[in-house]
Amino acid sequence: MLQVDSASTSAERQSPLVLAAQRLVGRIEGLVLEVAKLRADNAALRREVRDAVALLETAGSASGNGRRAARATTAVRSASRRRRRRAHAPKGRATPAEVTADVVRAVLVKLGESTAAEIAAEITSAGAPVGGRAVRFLAERAGATTRVGEDGQRRYRLG
Repeated sequence: MLQVDSASTSAERQSPLVLAAQRLVGRIEGLVLEVAKLRADNAALRREVRDAVALLETAGSASGNGRRAARATTAVRSASRRRRRRAHAPKGRATPAEVTADVVRAVLVKLGESTAAEIAAEITSAGAPVGGRAVRFLAERAGATTRVGEDGQRRYRLG
């Protein structure tokens, strides 16, 4: 156990480390007081803002064109009558009806070997928006053969 001798020298008590620690404690205490003052100011400002908003709401509802009044009537109106949830719309055909296996076959004749994205871009430029997934499906129906190119993409060609 460490014994503290009351007769220890003042040089030991006033080491640079002790002095630095005392200065640090003093600074921390000052910061704590400053934070407490800032919190009190913040609370006062929040009260002032809350009072100002309440005043604006009161003035708006008195004039008849305030936002809160409109929201309140909307909330009352929606609570009084129940609405049915919208049902999911039935899924239709995403690919235009004019894009068929024959169209994909014609594009393959024009372009030669090409990817689904290239075929889709050609058909889309002609005026019928179509995606690569639909082209892959239609290319199989058109009798196109598939091979994986050097770049890893599937390429379609006739024959």
